[in-house]
Amino acid sequence: MLESLKNLYKEAVQTALLAHDNITGEWYHLFSVIELLPEDILSYNIPNDEWKHNTVRAKLSSKTDSYSFYLTINPIKTIEEALKTFSNPIGNTKISNFNIQFFNSAFIAEPSNEYPLIFSSNIYSRDGLDSVLPRRDSGLYAWTRIDYLRVVQNLFDSSTISKDMKAMSQLTNDWLGFDIWEKPEHLGNIYLSAPNPYYRDIDISLSQDPVGIFYNIKTRKGIKNNFVFRAIDKHGDAIALDKTYKITNNFGLLPLPHEPHLFQLKIYDLEGNLIAFREPAVFLKSIQMNMAIKQADFHVNVKSDDGDVNHVIEKYSAEKPSVIGKPTDFNAAYYFKHAASQRKHIEHKETNQFILFLGGKTIDEKLRIKTGAKEKIREIINLSNETCYLCDPYFNSKDLIEYAFYIKNSGVTIRVLNSKEFINKDEAKNIEEVLKEYNSKPFGKIEVHTLRGKSILHDRFIVIDKNVWLIGSSFNEFGSRATTIAKVPDSSQIEIIKEIEKWFFNTEFSQPIEDYANE
Repeated sequence: MLESLKNLYKEAVQTALLAHDNITGEWYHLFSVIELLPEDILSYNIPNDEWKHNTVRAKLSSKTDSYSFYLTINPIKTIEEALKTFSNPIGNTKISNFNIQFFNSAFIAEPSNEYPLIFSSNIYSRDGLDSVLPRRDSGLYAWTRIDYLRVVQNLFDSSTISKDMKAMSQLTNDWLGFDIWEKPEHLGNIYLSAPNPYYRDIDISLSQDPVGIFYNIKTRKGIKNNFVFRAIDKHGDAIALDKTYKITNNFGLLPLPHEPHLFQLKIYDLEGNLIAFREPAVFLKSIQMNMAIKQADFHVNVKSDDGDVNHVIEKYSAEKPSVIGKPTDFNAAYYFKHAASQRKHIEHKETNQFILFLGGKTIDEKLRIKTGAKEKIREIINLSNETCYLCDPYFNSKDLIEYAFYIKNSGVTIRVLNSKEFINKDEAKNIEEVLKEYNSKPFGKIEVHTLRGKSILHDRFIVIDKNVWLIGSSFNEFGSRATTIAKVPDSSQIEIIKEIEKWFFNTEFSQPIEDYANE
């Protein structure tokens, strides 16, 4: 497909993040995008004094450092040369007459053929591949070469934010609209990006009489308008319409049998190739705005050990809704989906995502709930295959027996983290004795470390391999009163695990319970 598209583009430009070796003078590739440009998109122009010869240096870079970091934007002479550079970057990448070296020695292509990844025209994600590519209303085609061994990322990655990382972050934040170190999966990669070559944009709007969708295609210069539109309309989780239309005019009406609810448009060429699409979207029929009027500033003076503190709190009237258009009282399309969403808590409980234990009033109720809560924690910790961390500043010898001992897989490494602030010397000796008894058996070992000084740990965590749960009270009181177990979202688990491992293994933060017991 790339071969058939290349004649629709007139220019190519490469935007590259480079490292300059201040000792050898070599230039190294860190990240780049080659963009193919059709005739009606202007070439890049950077009217800024910070740039010299299409290049800007990171302010944090210094010639006394191992590397200085630069961002450069340079034209490529021909489309053929651009495709050659992208297809075989190593040995074929030249910027401002400098041969660009690569830290990595291999790439993997995605997709693995000449067909592109296609990104929609009306949605740009915050974290996807399209978030690091040039933004175009027409949508994008993209091909990738990935540093799959993560050579570049590993070369500069550090447990703390280094000067090199800050320099790269500054350049990409200032000029590319994203922080490369918030998205390190793009380091070392080279991308080929191309705006949709057939049209600049497609406007669509709702028609209620007759029922349908108005469209207006803004084609590029020299392009004949022969497309196939595929209209898909979803009602809740079900497809209510999936119909194709042959398009020969720049504007017109797509007649529909009913008003659309969640409407998606896919565009194909006459050979059946998908060339663009628009993300599913709804058409607004009414807008509600909530307005509140500021009434006054409320001043209150609070006495504290640090002296008097004056708080100023703004007070507003209750929000009053203002509606433009006619709101729908009953949404039939989402009737079943809405009903199912009300039962989502059942699924969360069954999959250990979120469980609420209500506090009991009578002794029997409290005992029943506490027993059930304890069994649920035992069920969760027995999901572990490799490691299990039990983190609670109050975790004591009784908790070791009631929880850690109950992990059935003898191959699991069990680590407990508590706090010297809440575990006294006598209890530390109790824990030591319990550990000796357990660790003398032919099972896996249990390690207990206690945090030094005032506890850095407040919340209670369970870490099962790479999954993290937050529990609402200490293990020894769990279930006595209303409390919860909540699984931490995937994106936050790594951050929590890194901190827990740091607290456990770094002697600055903690020490083995045996050392504390015998001080």
